[in-house]
Amino acid sequence: MELLFAYQEWPYAETFRISRSAKTNSELLTVWVRSGGHVGRGECAPLPQYGQTAEDVAHALEAARDWFHEGATREAVAARVANTSARNALDCALWDLECKTSGKDIWTLTGVERADSIEVDLTIGINPTAKMQADAVSAVKLGYRIIKIKANGEDVLERVEAIARACPGVRFIVDANEAWTLDTLNALTPELARLGVELIEQPLHHQRDEALADYRGTIPLCADESCSGEDDLPRLSKLYQAINIKLDKVGGLTPGLSLNRAAHALGLKVMLGCSGPTSLGAAPAYVLGTRCDFVDLDGPALLLDDRASAMRYEQGRLLCFGPDLWG
Repeated sequence: MELLFAYQEWPYAETFRISRSAKTNSELLTVWVRSGGHVGRGECAPLPQYGQTAEDVAHALEAARDWFHEGATREAVAARVANTSARNALDCALWDLECKTSGKDIWTLTGVERADSIEVDLTIGINPTAKMQADAVSAVKLGYRIIKIKANGEDVLERVEAIARACPGVRFIVDANEAWTLDTLNALTPELARLGVELIEQPLHHQRDEALADYRGTIPLCADESCSGEDDLPRLSKLYQAINIKLDKVGGLTPGLSLNRAAHALGLKVMLGCSGPTSLGAAPAYVLGTRCDFVDLDGPALLLDDRASAMRYEQGRLLCFGPDLWG
């Protein structure tokens, strides 16, 4: 079994701004696993919020290459690869390889029921209020009925109110990406509830979110940066009502499916998130998304270009991938 990988940058259609960064390109690493005339593919993104760089991911993949010839398995990847992004790309590439070698699709191998499409949100990045409002209106015209609004500490109510006024009947999620304090959260929540916000994602820094024990709002909270795996659930279930699963955070589709089951068993809602993937990274996430309560899988929609056999968005829904892409 041979492991190959390459670093790539995929341009965003326009600069994508959140509370802690502004990006013109999505940094991604593509993995190929070759065995017996078949090739499985996977993709991942480094996670800078955890101090991770593309070089870190590449180093982890290079280290894995030394033992992949022994005949790697998903279990071996989980045990031997510490970097979660690298683990994700390898896990997904091995799923893809198994599909090709067995002649069975990913739905058969995982036991997940195939869905022809999933309703997804579209993310509105941080910009001046008029620009964010216009972007939201454009999204609604494309058929999106769920809008995720990125927020920092500035003009939050002004921006959400402008979008809500221009997009009646739309469901809203606000994602602060760790930018708020507890006082900010408690002050904003009554007005955000009035404007129809259904979920607030990661309001506080993931290393300081114990303060959420004193949250007094009515809007459910979703843990993103605070949730890295199943070991986090006992603590998070006391502070949040939902978690965000990204395959790069948890190390692949295999642990993602397990984490989803464990979270639902505790009564937590689950959002499926992403880290700026092309359709190659979105395809395995889609499998998990069929079992999630919220699906934030708009990464390919925000890119300037995409892979061959790319997934398609129609009327606010992401259509299922085909075997030419993955799985």
